[in-house]
Amino acid sequence: MYKILNSGGLGVAGKQNELIELALTHGFNGVEVDMVDLVGRHDTLGKQFACQFLQSAKIDMGTFELPVDLGASDDDYNTAMEKLDTILDLATTLNAKGCYVSVASSSGLYSFQECFEKYQQRLQELSEKCTESSLNIGLWLRGTDCEVPDGEFKFVQTAEELLTLVKAVGQPNVGVCVDAFQWAAGGGTVEHLVAAGLSDVVSEVRLADIVEGADLSALKDADRTSLPGDHLDSFSVKLCRALSEASVEVPMSISTDLGTFSTGTRDSIVGSITKQIDLLVSGEHPAEIKAAAEAAAEAAADEVEGSDAKSGDAKSGESKSGESKSGDAKSGDADEAAPTAPAATS
Repeated sequence: MYKILNSGGLGVAGKQNELIELALTHGFNGVEVDMVDLVGRHDTLGKQFACQFLQSAKIDMGTFELPVDLGASDDDYNTAMEKLDTILDLATTLNAKGCYVSVASSSGLYSFQECFEKYQQRLQELSEKCTESSLNIGLWLRGTDCEVPDGEFKFVQTAEELLTLVKAVGQPNVGVCVDAFQWAAGGGTVEHLVAAGLSDVVSEVRLADIVEGADLSALKDADRTSLPGDHLDSFSVKLCRALSEASVEVPMSISTDLGTFSTGTRDSIVGSITKQIDLLVSGEHPAEIKAAAEAAAEAAADEVEGSDAKSGDAKSGESKSGESKSGDAKSGDADEAAPTAPAATS
């Protein structure tokens, strides 16, 4: 298993070196990197400075968001692509395992078909360049962004539409970055991924579940559970078990809402995250483990309570027996102490 510390969705803010230290302390293989920030460091102070913290710590750039809007105008897209060589050079130097691209849910420039063709063409172009750097590209579904602003055209909003786009691109290094929360919000299931071929289509996994009782027709980021697997009907558990059964290993992280861990310390937060990932990847169900532990504790408490009750009954019985014996003894003493009546005289 390749574990990534995805700090952006954890409410864990900090300098790059501090996040790297947390990742190393808790056994992560890589960290998610802000590529815009990294390119800025590169352009300002050079490649060596940009890469120094990750290289000195000997930890990988696990993943990053490719800062290219695939639905932009031709001019804006071409401007963004001017940085691609620098991005790929940094990614290769820092041993990145892959990147992801956010897929828009609407477009103010193109109709659905026109936008689809733009994405298809541009992803094929990116695929060729990323192949040279051995990088996978994961398409990230924004399932919660289902409202189309006035004057815009609807684009990809469901898991099925995203899989159709992946199939149309037809490149082996272009798949899906499965954010379990967004995937479920977009109507996606584990069966969709299995049908498409888990090993063929899944490039990265971000574990997160929808909180129980959430309005599925109007989901928001705050509707994520604190940790994936925290409730019994967990999509994350189903996904991890499917990946395990298919012997598919991909970079994996936990992605939650920014405010989820706002009250915890960085160390305790990241410690909880890595333990939860380990449980999920091993096929365990955290909520079932917790429920079993609570049931065992309750049974033990009942047993202790029952034992105390029996002990109390026994003591009560002994007390009553003692009182009875004491009463008999007192009766006997009274008989012995009673004066003998004098004999009647004639």
